[in-house]
Amino acid sequence: MLAKMKWKFVAFVMTCIFVLMVIVVGSINLFAKIQMTAHYDQLLQILVDNGGTFPSEMFKKDKEDNASVSDKNKNVFFKYNLKITKETPFENRYFFVFFDSEGNESGINVENISAITDEEAKEYAKEVIALNKEKGSYNAFRYIVEKNDDGEMIGFIDMYQHIQNLYYIQKISAILSLVILVNLFVIIYLASGKALEPIIQNMEKQKQFITDAGHELKTPLAVISADVDVIELMGGKSEWTDSIRKQTVEMSELIKHLLFLSKMEEKYDLVMEEINLSQITKEVTDRISTIAISKNKRFGTDIQDNIIIKGDRTGMEHLVSVLTENAVKYCSDEGEILVKLYKTGKNVYLEVRNTGEPLDEKMIPRLFDRFYRPDEARTRENGGHGIGLSIAKAIVTAHKGKISAHNESDGIVAFVVEL
Repeated sequence: MLAKMKWKFVAFVMTCIFVLMVIVVGSINLFAKIQMTAHYDQLLQILVDNGGTFPSEMFKKDKEDNASVSDKNKNVFFKYNLKITKETPFENRYFFVFFDSEGNESGINVENISAITDEEAKEYAKEVIALNKEKGSYNAFRYIVEKNDDGEMIGFIDMYQHIQNLYYIQKISAILSLVILVNLFVIIYLASGKALEPIIQNMEKQKQFITDAGHELKTPLAVISADVDVIELMGGKSEWTDSIRKQTVEMSELIKHLLFLSKMEEKYDLVMEEINLSQITKEVTDRISTIAISKNKRFGTDIQDNIIIKGDRTGMEHLVSVLTENAVKYCSDEGEILVKLYKTGKNVYLEVRNTGEPLDEKMIPRLFDRFYRPDEARTRENGGHGIGLSIAKAIVTAHKGKISAHNESDGIVAFVVEL
């Protein structure tokens, strides 16, 4: 129990941390990429606005105050929100291809890049035109398409170094994130035992109390039952002795169910062996069908032969019994119960259906909660304790299966177990 809870706790905390780190690291990398794209878009816009070159007057010194940027250059700086220096033209590699108004190539400027020839520049321009976008990325270049009355100007700027830097940032951030996650996993795992210890102790005490109380209550119930027998021998039967006997039987059944549920949840006493589930289902349904028929209810079965599973025999018998008895209890007057068992691939399915009042869709998720009764008066009338379905779920969970309930057409309620 402790080990299982520790792993669940560690898994939950690590999942939260992992999601948070993905968001943070992903946001940082995404922001860096957006900034890179915006930077080159601004550089391209400056180039386009100046006919494919950086304006030389942006770098002239002001004669009056010997400043590095003149008043005119300051206007350019604020216009593009980009820091321009004397080194900017030499830090960037770019080229332009020009087309006239009829779409014919009218000029190529590859003076500011050595890796691209005239022919390659033409091919790049044609492929970008085919994309039919004003700006975007192509290979390791950022491009812009500027149209005017005279034709088109297509500019490319090399982003290779920036892309490499971004790649290294992503690689380093991924490695650091992994290292942090591994270290956090070790720390959380070592600390989880201490953190969960009070909860585990409380749960263990609670389960021990149920077990001890169940065994201790058996003796007084046996005494009460024996006393009722003596009273009936001396004074005869009465409605009072019948009521005492009925309540004693119900209390005994409730204690038995609680002890069985505790056993299923602990899984310590389960005997996992190969069992014939078909035979078990037939034996249980044969017994319960007699009760259903005596109450004027139709009882049918569709059980595939020789379905062998690895499980606890007592648990499987209890599972079939709980679901089938539940169907008989809540089946409508002169209604029908159908128990079906079959195998599809590696999965085994047990389906129990009965005609009756449809389940409240909002309450279906709570049906398997301990002591939950959707209709208090109806459950009391049928002699239920609200613990049968929780036992069924505990059995299925112990066998690593699934159990569900749903409404079908024509007023049919179905419980389906997948093993």
